[in-house]
Amino acid sequence: MSLLEAAVERIVIGADHVHNAATVRRRQRQFVPPSELRPDLPTRADTALLDQLFYATVDECHECRSRLLDRVAGDVWTTRKLIDWACLITSETYGGLPAELVDDDASADSVFRPSATFRRLAAQYHNPGPTNAIYDACTAAERREAADTAVALVDGLQMWWTDFLYQ
Repeated sequence: MSLLEAAVERIVIGADHVHNAATVRRRQRQFVPPSELRPDLPTRADTALLDQLFYATVDECHECRSRLLDRVAGDVWTTRKLIDWACLITSETYGGLPAELVDDDASADSVFRPSATFRRLAAQYHNPGPTNAIYDACTAAERREAADTAVALVDGLQMWWTDFLYQ
């Protein structure tokens, strides 16, 4: 068992089970979990927590997902890593971030309705600053809402690929 896998196993969220790569339900396409996004760069984000959130979402375990979202929202660095991960996957899928994810008017007509906070944070994705000022300015509830949107976006892309935003 790798160090990361051991860390995921130790995360206690009040459930009698864990979500990891071995337990995740198989789908057509698997994205790289957040812990594997730029592992060469040091990070303050809790990537094991993000991996478990991703796997709980794919497993459709709503209780675990809700608890994990609460934990993610409490950490600015972890929330930022999740948003960056979702934006990177989306940018690679569509060749950039679609207007539906960053523009209020475009998202109003979309089947997938990203939260206002996610749109604001995603709009900053291509202009990353040296600090987390925009994330620090968000409340925990706003970060949770944005994190929920981010993980739902990646899960939807995993299930439907490019059709997800344009169903």
